[in-house]
This record gives sequence, structure tokens and C-alpha cells, in this order.
Amino acid sequence: MSGSGTLYLIALCGGADRPIGALGGRTPFEAAPTPHLDALAAAGRNGLLEIIADGIPPESDSGAMALLGYDPAVYYTGRGPLEGFGNRYWDPGGHSVAFRINFASLNEETGRLDRRTSRDLADEEMEHLVAEVLERVRPEPGIEVRLTGWGRHRGILAFSSRSRRLSGEVSNTDPGFVKSGAFGVPVAGHAGRPLPARALVDDPAAHLVATLVNDFVRASARVLSASPVNRRRVAEGRKPANLLLVRDGGHLLPDLPPVSGRVSMYGQVPAEAGLARLIGAEFTTAKVAPGQSEPDFYARLLPSLLADPADVVFAHIKGPDEPGHDNQPEEKARAIADIDAHLVGPLRTALGPADTLVVTCDHATPCEAGIHTDDRVPLAVAGPGIAPDEVTAFGEAAAARGALPVKRASDLMPWLTSLRKPS
Repeated sequence: MSGSGTLYLIALCGGADRPIGALGGRTPFEAAPTPHLDALAAAGRNGLLEIIADGIPPESDSGAMALLGYDPAVYYTGRGPLEGFGNRYWDPGGHSVAFRINFASLNEETGRLDRRTSRDLADEEMEHLVAEVLERVRPEPGIEVRLTGWGRHRGILAFSSRSRRLSGEVSNTDPGFVKSGAFGVPVAGHAGRPLPARALVDDPAAHLVATLVNDFVRASARVLSASPVNRRRVAEGRKPANLLLVRDGGHLLPDLPPVSGRVSMYGQVPAEAGLARLIGAEFTTAKVAPGQSEPDFYARLLPSLLADPADVVFAHIKGPDEPGHDNQPEEKARAIADIDAHLVGPLRTALGPADTLVVTCDHATPCEAGIHTDDRVPLAVAGPGIAPDEVTAFGEAAAARGALPVKRASDLMPWLTSLRKPS
């Protein structure tokens, strides 16, 4: 990318929302005190972005892909492959298939399923559970299995083989998502029961992987149920992490053109690391540490963003997403206020006249839906060559009145690049 300044692109995970009665008919962006986001909106152009397309709710990886200029409808091959590749679970000399997983909690007596084990798994607990499963569950000969846990309830499951073809064309065992092509589409009001994996195409490689998944889920459930970690959790009145939910499998990596110029990505999920490796960007893991406050995390992240020598610095900020999933609008508004005060404000103050700042979202997670949706997301951008419009506040309704000429996320980066080329 030409030009002497830096383009900072801040993606607020799941920040976009809908009017909520508990917030007086406002969205969390509109309810939160956001003087710095409002100042950014007043200084530049605003608009609502379609991240992928109607009917396709983005994930953080597909959202990042779109914001960096790659249309997921063209390039995306699934969350699983990017997760597996990002965690180096991909065998370039053989066949690989990878899945996103959740460490879930199934009450055998009531049949009640908590897809996220209440989000309270500590890293140490996850490490013990993963080690026990890998030690005691063995796949059939010729198949290598990889398993990891990260981020309180999330994880990756991958199978590789040098001798047998593997296909990710299998259905999810996670009832919260249905596989639709390369995309995992959230299911509102699902039955709350784990599902068996089944081949989605009549292909021996897909039938093999469905069998591998079902066998692994059953065998790992026996290990997890007997684990001292889960016995201790139950004794403490917490839900056991006794079931793996598998979704969004794939066996193909996206074929992405390399980025132009230097791009740095800061994020939390292995899929973002996979995306960065595929496009030739630098990736830095940046997430709130256990016991760390979000304001302290932003204060420590900011110097890294400002010192980064890249032409484009992309930062995925997780704060608003989980309150959206948990229908906590006041908490979501608080998370947004913290971002405004401790990240956006200091970042704006530190920028030079040649720098450009974009703040938007990778997807919407409306509180009353509790899942990702295909809603448009607000965006504000200010920098050289960007004439301000009449919008003076950051939020969904205000952004809809903006003059941003871009309507789709994958068109944003080409437009910004065209503005930054020397005349």
C-alpha cells in the first residue's frame, strides 16, 4: 500500500446490535458513552457494511477476511481449515481435515446441553482434559489426531493421514450451527441435543471422516466424564466439560492472493493466525490475560499498535461479543465504553496527519438473538482524502445516514487503498 501513513482497522467483535428495550430502545453503541467514537464519526465518513451476504452470518475469521478485502463468498472454505492451519495442524504432504469444537456440558439425566460449559473453563483445566483425551483415545491406524483447547470453551480437532483421503463434507454434531456450504450458520432455538456427524456427500472420504468424528466424540466423552478435572468441577457445583461439539469442518485451504504492502493482524483466534499466514501478514496474539482488566489490556496493546511498522494494522477486539451471546446489553454497553475510553481515544490522540483510522465490526451479535446474524454493521473512517459527512455519532442508526460509498466489507480495503495512492 502506498502512502506514508498507517491505516488502522479496528474490528469490534460482535459489536453491532439491534434496539433493546432494556437500553431504552437504543443499541449498545447508542447507549454507551462513546465521545471518541462519536468524534471519529464526526471527522469522517460513516456507513453500514454488509460483511458477507444476506442469510450468511459471519464468524470472526470470515469477517476479518472480508474487511481485509477478500470476499468470503469467493474464497472461504470453512472455519475448521483456517483454525487447523493457524494452529499448524495441517499436513502439507498428506490429507487433513479440521473442525472448530466447543467443550460442552451434557447433563445425562435431564438431557440439557450447555454448548459452552458456561464459559468458565480455566486454561489449566483445558490442558488437563486435552492431555487425558489424547493419551486415552486412539484413532484407527493410518490416522493422526490433533486436539487443542483455547479461549475458555473453544478448541480445534484435526485428523491427518498420509495414506487415506479425508473430506470435511460432514455435518456438525453441534446443534447450534448447521453447515451450509463453507459456512456455519447459527441455529436459533435449536433442540439442544448433540447430533451425530453424517456424510453430506456420497464419498468414501466423507463417510470415513464422519465415522472418525463420531468414534472420537463417543470415546472422548467417556474420558472426559471420568476426568478428575470434571469430578472436581461437579463437586464445586460447576458444570462438567464432558462432551466435544464438532462443527464447520473442511479439508481445503482458501487460495488467497497475497496482500499488497505490509499488513499486521492482532487477534485471539487461531483462524486469524491461519488467515494471516495464507495472505502473508504478520500475526500477533492479543487477548485479555486471566485476571487482567480490559482497560489494562488496551493500555498494553496500544503501544504495540502504534509501534508496528506495517502499512495496515488490523486489530480484532473481543470485548462486546460475549455479552451479546449472553444477552447482557448493559455489559455490552460497558465493554464498548471501555474500548472508547481506553483504546479508541488514546489511539486517535496518537495518530499523525497521514494516518487513517477505521472502526467497525467483524459481525453483529445482537443481545436478544444471542447468536451471530447477517445484520449490517456500522463503520466510521477518518483520514487524508476522506471528506466528512453529516453524521456526528457512532451507531447503527447514525451510520445508516452516512455517505460511505462502500456497501460490502470486501470492497472497503480497495476503496481505502485507492484513496492512499499518490496522486
